[in-house]
Amino acid sequence: MNTFRTIRSVRVSGSLFSGGGVGDVGIEWGCAIPVLAAAEIIPSRAQLIRNNFPATEVFEGDIWQLQKEYINFFKKELNGKRPWLLTLSPPCQGMSANGAGRISSSIRSGVRPREDERNRLILPGISVLEKLQPDWFILENVRRMENTIIRNEHDKPENILACLSRRLIPLGYSIRSNILNFSSYGVPHHRERLITIGCRIPQVLESCPPVGDVFSKQISPFHPVPTHGDKNGHAPVNLRDAIGRLPQLDSLGLLQDSKDPYHCIPRWNENQYFWMKHTPEGKSAFDNLRCIQCKHNHNQEESVACEKCGHILPRPVLLKKGKARLIKGFRTSYRRMRWNSPASTLTMNSGVISSDMKGHPDQNRVLSLREILILSTLDHAQWNKKFSFEGIRYGRMKESENFSIKLIREVIGESIPPLGMAQIVKHLIALEEQL
Repeated sequence: MNTFRTIRSVRVSGSLFSGGGVGDVGIEWGCAIPVLAAAEIIPSRAQLIRNNFPATEVFEGDIWQLQKEYINFFKKELNGKRPWLLTLSPPCQGMSANGAGRISSSIRSGVRPREDERNRLILPGISVLEKLQPDWFILENVRRMENTIIRNEHDKPENILACLSRRLIPLGYSIRSNILNFSSYGVPHHRERLITIGCRIPQVLESCPPVGDVFSKQISPFHPVPTHGDKNGHAPVNLRDAIGRLPQLDSLGLLQDSKDPYHCIPRWNENQYFWMKHTPEGKSAFDNLRCIQCKHNHNQEESVACEKCGHILPRPVLLKKGKARLIKGFRTSYRRMRWNSPASTLTMNSGVISSDMKGHPDQNRVLSLREILILSTLDHAQWNKKFSFEGIRYGRMKESENFSIKLIREVIGESIPPLGMAQIVKHLIALEEQL
């Protein structure tokens, strides 16, 4: 342990916008760094943290109101020393580059813009960083955050990364921001995220000093080099390797594995089943232009019925007032994944077949809860314990149910894969050990 850290910081971490503690699994369970405190506004997710990290102090509520209490807790617990790491994963639904020009124009004209207030949650997060000044911080969010404009603390338009740099570089931080795809680090699903890392350890800054533009397409010294891919020695972990061993399910006939309550799926209606039954691996039901009755191939994108025999094509079709038309949707909807590739990005809608690429490669269903737990790496052999969702009431649960399907799909859909977080933190530890 270097002298600077011994005097200045304690090897503990804290998380803001914790998302139920999924990313904290990679820090505490994967890297043996205790998560001293976590902040979470949603009660069910706060309870997830309490259940899985009983020694962690959970601050439940709005970070705008709780930031001082959170800061004071760390200062008291660490006797004035700094935490080694703080992680921030503010909500991503509001992150969009589309409204950047409109927001900037509205602010300059003196009009309060219509904007998603969740984008501005980074501001209390920055305030916490300013007060606690951890050796390292990790900010995780969707890739388009690099272009997001917010109203800053002075009510002026500013790019989020520019705001972060303006306020933290004067405090001694060097900051780097890269887009990482976690499938390049052994996570068996594609998940691109903007990972922004800051460090204030003088010895590290000697080789990686502050820069004006913190975002780069080239992997920075603060970010781990990819371990999986064509150029990295290991092939990405594909679906077959990750979940190919699990028992079969069917969205009309077999919704749950009798031996594993988490290996369960939602029921499809007969139309959805018909469309997907005739959809090959890797394809969308919108591509089904061959009649299953007479085998005639159609070349018209808007075809809904066979021009030869009149049979309805197995495509997403809406019947209304005796007329049939294609359902409006992206061509990634009603699409199956491929066995020899990592899964598509796990989202909050992982159980909805009409969402983006959610079909099982060859079974007539979406991915089960067990499968998304595995693909997210929350259910992983590296952890020495199991993450539990049990006993938390959320969503439409029956009295006999012990876990919420809705909670699991939502939390996993919004969280950084814990294996990816562990890879990042291990890299930071290794950087210090090289000093």
